[in-house]
Amino acid sequence: MDAHRPVPAAFLTAMVVDTVGTGVWVTFALLYFSEGRGLPLAATGAALSAGAVAALLLGGLAAGALADRLGAHRAAALGCAVRALAFPAYLGAAHPVAVGLVAFAVSLGERFFWAAHGGLVASATSDDQGRRRMFALLNGLRTLGLGVGALAVAVGAALSERVGPAFWTAIPLLNAAVFALVGLLFHRLGRRCPPAPPPPRSGGYRGVLANRRFLAFTGTTSALTLASVAFDSILPLYLRWLSLPLWLPPMTYVLACALVPAFQPVALRWSGQRAPLRVMAQSAALLAVALGGLALLARCGPGTAVPLLGAVVVLFALGQALFGAVALVVVLGFAGGSELGRYGAAYQLVWGVATAIGPGVHTALFGISGAAPWLVLAIALLGAATVYTRLDRSGRSAVPGRPERLVSGRRVGGGR
Repeated sequence: MDAHRPVPAAFLTAMVVDTVGTGVWVTFALLYFSEGRGLPLAATGAALSAGAVAALLLGGLAAGALADRLGAHRAAALGCAVRALAFPAYLGAAHPVAVGLVAFAVSLGERFFWAAHGGLVASATSDDQGRRRMFALLNGLRTLGLGVGALAVAVGAALSERVGPAFWTAIPLLNAAVFALVGLLFHRLGRRCPPAPPPPRSGGYRGVLANRRFLAFTGTTSALTLASVAFDSILPLYLRWLSLPLWLPPMTYVLACALVPAFQPVALRWSGQRAPLRVMAQSAALLAVALGGLALLARCGPGTAVPLLGAVVVLFALGQALFGAVALVVVLGFAGGSELGRYGAAYQLVWGVATAIGPGVHTALFGISGAAPWLVLAIALLGAATVYTRLDRSGRSAVPGRPERLVSGRRVGGGR
């Protein structure tokens, strides 16, 4: 992955297994509880959301401080250990309250892992291009995992009739075993890494909150995260509202999940010689065009709706591939090298908030008009593209007094 430093096979294995496994569980969870455990769908969904939001509020920023204190590998191993212990508890969760408590533990483990995510990639790569390749790969694999999970929903429903309860019992146990293995790999990788020099005295999150350019970037990125949540959550409802064929929503989702990793080489070639923030602006513009196309579906007949939807999926997947290749590169650039955990945790809050509030916001807009969510998001994305462009232009001069920092895709202020 990196021309200057070979990526350990154990690291790549751990990241791939964790990324794909998490993606599969996201799309499989509701089926497990509704079909496998016989719990009410609405109550279970609310419990999973409540657990995730509680973990975000109570542990989101704390996970970043912990990652800076322990180091990326130890924090990731801790996150995997928490999930390995929590998943079997789902077998005894016979009430939505119990589901929410276990979901809190699982989500807390995810907070630890994602706070360490940027530091893990930074430790395994030695230059900007290597990081772009790694982030693009992991983004594509996670999206592929979501697609696999969507297919597993259909396969699982069929297998459950033949295998019986054993199929559903195996799911959380398999997840626990996977995270135990990944945690062990991260633990061993951490022991092999040379000890990092002691970080400078940290002011906690004061430095992060004082970085106005980072806050502007993070707040602006909420438009992209909300667009991703909308595509996952309300697109099937929108397509049904348009009275399109029943096979179209799952096919659209699986196609998008397959195209994101397929576009990874294109995204890397395109972003390789361009500043990360400029690529973010281009990603936002592509997503704006794609969601604008979804709004136009309401004015199309069945004969033109399907080809237009295909074009929309292609543009959306390309925008997501570009986004995945550079977003965390920008975060690492803002962090410099001393507070990767805190910067990563602050950035991940955007995803957590979007996941928590996105479905409610989008369904409220959908109640006004089927096209309203896509029009609002398209306008927000165009605004995001403008902000990214201004951040790129304002950051082309070196920032004195900061450690290594990525400004418009160039290294400024020294190297590692």
